[in-house]
Amino acid sequence: MFKPFRNATLQVEVTTACNLNCTICLRRGLERPNRFLSLGDFKRILDPDIFRYVGLHGWGEPLLHQQLFEMVEYAESKGIFTNLTTNGTLVEKRLDEIFRSGLREIAFGIYDKELLSEVSPQVEGLVAQREKGRFKRPKVYFDITIYQDNRDQIPEMMRLASEMKIDAIILHRLFNVYGVDSDAKCLSEEEEKELFKEVKGIARALKIELYLPERHSYPCRILRRSIFVTVDGKVTPCTYLLEDHLGDAFEEGVERVLRSEVYGSFVKEMEQHPICSRCRW
Repeated sequence: MFKPFRNATLQVEVTTACNLNCTICLRRGLERPNRFLSLGDFKRILDPDIFRYVGLHGWGEPLLHQQLFEMVEYAESKGIFTNLTTNGTLVEKRLDEIFRSGLREIAFGIYDKELLSEVSPQVEGLVAQREKGRFKRPKVYFDITIYQDNRDQIPEMMRLASEMKIDAIILHRLFNVYGVDSDAKCLSEEEEKELFKEVKGIARALKIELYLPERHSYPCRILRRSIFVTVDGKVTPCTYLLEDHLGDAFEEGVERVLRSEVYGSFVKEMEQHPICSRCRW
């Protein structure tokens, strides 16, 4: 029997609905109806004995969920660290809830200057409200997808983040194994190396935290640190493997799935998996 990783992150897809149609998003290739995870089901799958962190995201916009911050409050009441990733377009409408809920971290998914320009007023409003109320939470991140078309925009986006008093910047690689956007190309290893050297220097000069993607390995860091549950309770290895159902969170519970032979076999054999074997994320 496989021993599950402890103190991991539970990633929960709270909705499949979204108000944008981003060109690089896997959601564009999915044929899934708009669904919302119920608060009751969220409570059923959140086990404080296993998870120290819960990430509220997936292939939808979390801020569309009316009970999102009840989920945050519940998780925090159980001593579980909360974070969410958003496109930023609805922050202003949920601003008071963000602060009342005790949310620890909020990451703004950014992939080009145009989107950043659209959401900047709302991001600035969030940071201003935090400073005005002298709140310690949430920590605010820019989560930037890196690929060929935005490589030269990243230094400017970092400087804008500093001007907006963003706490930290996360860079992650484009995942385009499924070919959702045929024009979006990953950086080569050499291009990535050059970019990382440049952004490290910028981060030092700006005195802003920077998190870079790690070297890919097997079993990958995502699997070692987290598990993903879809809006309909399917337990999958990561957000990009929606069809690899390892079990049912509602019927079995996540811990039983993590201890199953199915999960253990996936971990051992992922290097031969048709998607994982081509993934550099």
